[in-house]
Amino acid sequence: MFQKKFINYLLISALLFLGSCSSKTEQTIKPKVVISLDRLYSEAQRKFEEGSLQEAIELFEMVEKDYSYTEWAAKSLLMRAYIYYEAGNYISALTILKKFKTRYSGDKNIAYAEYLTAICLFEQINFVALSQEPTTLALRQFEKVIQNYPKSEYASDAKFKIDLIRDQLAAKEMYIGRYYAKRNKWIPALQKFNNVLKNYENTIYIEEALHRLVEINYAIGNIPAARKYASILGYNYNDTDWYKKSYNIVEGANIPLEKAKQKKSLKERLKKLIQIQ
Repeated sequence: MFQKKFINYLLISALLFLGSCSSKTEQTIKPKVVISLDRLYSEAQRKFEEGSLQEAIELFEMVEKDYSYTEWAAKSLLMRAYIYYEAGNYISALTILKKFKTRYSGDKNIAYAEYLTAICLFEQINFVALSQEPTTLALRQFEKVIQNYPKSEYASDAKFKIDLIRDQLAAKEMYIGRYYAKRNKWIPALQKFNNVLKNYENTIYIEEALHRLVEINYAIGNIPAARKYASILGYNYNDTDWYKKSYNIVEGANIPLEKAKQKKSLKERLKKLIQIQ
């Protein structure tokens, strides 16, 4: 009896062992097929040009992982960042750019990475009434591009973007200043308009800031200060409507204002777009 049970036990153990071996054989992981670098990168580029962005991202990621020891890994990382930028996914683009700058700080395309970082921040600039943190970050990043890569092809555009950003920051000061002025809160309004004079004298808002200072100082009875700012406005911008408005206030005159010109510069159109009356 004992012998029979022992034989049955051996048979069951053998069957379990064979089943285990069969299961392991079925679960054997097949070796990964490695696509050649040329073919993989070319396919990723083709998908990008066709507009299949997600497929392109995945293929460029494969290049980065499978050929991390080549220069194409760095290029693939930059391509992924650019694709995310093109798609408007600036957060993902900035994350990848940070990785690129950390891992490939000596790469020949580092200037481009810094510039694209600034552009991603620039694209997130909000309306003047909202937080201006992205504006400040973009300004610092563009200044970094100019400082570190003054002879690069990106420096010129960085300077142009800085002008627009400083206009944006001045616009925020003007927005808050107008808000206070309309509520007769003269002291904080004066502080905001004086800040524009001090820190943003080369922006499109300098003329209006001077006029607002004339208005407020005249309203609170500080006539000498009103005349001083009107004189500054007249000396530098005597052919503008802002000066004529200021002159009418301090002199009690009624100089007619010119009609708006048909053609406007890029900065003037920007000002019209974001100005709050």
